[in-house]
Amino acid sequence: MKKMIRMVIVAAVLFAAVMVGFNAAFDRMYERQLGDRNVVVNRINSSIGSAYAEGGSPEDFIADSFAQWSADFGERAPESVRFISLSDSGSDFYADTGERCAVCGLYGEDGTLAGLVEYRFADTSFDKVRLCVNIVMCAGFALVALFIAGTYIKIIMPFRRLSEYPEKLARLRDIQKLPESKSRFFGKYVWGMNMLTDVLAANSRRIHALEGEHQRLVTSIAHGVKTPVANIRLYTDAVRTGLYTEAGATAEIADKIDKNAEKIQSLAEELMSAADASLDGYDIEINSFCLSELAELVRSEYTDRMKLLHIPFTVECKGAPVLESDKYALYRAVNQLLENALKYGDGTGITVQMMKQDEGFSISVRSRGELLPENELPYVFRSYWRGSNAADKSGSGIGLYVVHETAKALGGSVHARRIGETSEMEFVIFLEAQPLG
Repeated sequence: MKKMIRMVIVAAVLFAAVMVGFNAAFDRMYERQLGDRNVVVNRINSSIGSAYAEGGSPEDFIADSFAQWSADFGERAPESVRFISLSDSGSDFYADTGERCAVCGLYGEDGTLAGLVEYRFADTSFDKVRLCVNIVMCAGFALVALFIAGTYIKIIMPFRRLSEYPEKLARLRDIQKLPESKSRFFGKYVWGMNMLTDVLAANSRRIHALEGEHQRLVTSIAHGVKTPVANIRLYTDAVRTGLYTEAGATAEIADKIDKNAEKIQSLAEELMSAADASLDGYDIEINSFCLSELAELVRSEYTDRMKLLHIPFTVECKGAPVLESDKYALYRAVNQLLENALKYGDGTGITVQMMKQDEGFSISVRSRGELLPENELPYVFRSYWRGSNAADKSGSGIGLYVVHETAKALGGSVHARRIGETSEMEFVIFLEAQPLG
């Protein structure tokens, strides 16, 4: 809004400068015309006075000379010249004293006033022209101001909101769609971005499912290899202890078996390590940001959705402390906790609280609904573990595991607790305070 006001002010200053310049030029032109008319009146009146002094009739002299004056002075010549004798008591005389009329006295040789000479000029409508031009310029300014305001409201403001969406879409796995718009400027863009969001969301779900299948496969292989490894080691010990004494190559065979066993065990450990790393899925980018920015991101992505679901939703952030972490990785973790709250809560309320504590920062997600038994809480962050309240709910059991791994990658931790007094489940992500820089 401030930018629009500045643009309108700049336009107003420009138009004011143009109007001042135009009116100043108009005044100079008008004054020059009045000066030219005064010169013409003085010359004509002087010639009439000379003719009268020589005994001529002013009326006859005016009638005989008018055509010549019009030719000599052109546009500056008066439209009419009339002599009014003071001795003619029967004639009524009236003359306005505006710019269109001038009245001069005619004196005799003895210096007495013999009459008046009235000079009338054609109306050039300067005042009307000036008024029309000023009205047009004011109307032009109003149109420009409306155009600037309309452009800012219809194009610039929506574009500023939309310009943040591609970054969010690139960084976040789950994101709220853009509201449908009938704008002829952005309607097709919004439709295309929402289509892209659907495609990316479908691909994300597929990748998530494949990651789960990958870990199941890796874990199955790793556990399957452990059993033959143990058996091979038993056979090796038996040969070395002399249980098998046939042939002289038992020691050599035992060494080969032991080497193969070491390879298999190494492979199993590598597969297990790959299974633990496969769910990370995101690179961590540490930057400085205000905790209130994370709160606003969560609020902007979930407020409309919660309204549609008629679920009371609150995001609270005390102050604006600055922390060194990955804002979008934290959002993904909070996003997963909110999705769990939507899935397992009873829809009577979800609260997100963010605050700076003495030793770090905490992000809490609380929701009302069915509580997990106390004895299940130590297992909620294990991969593929699902609680007793998940029997009729879809899911793979790796969401909270991803939250745990994300918090650990950021140097923090996540905890779960049940609040029996309010029938709420609370998940808290805690990040230790890091020196800024």
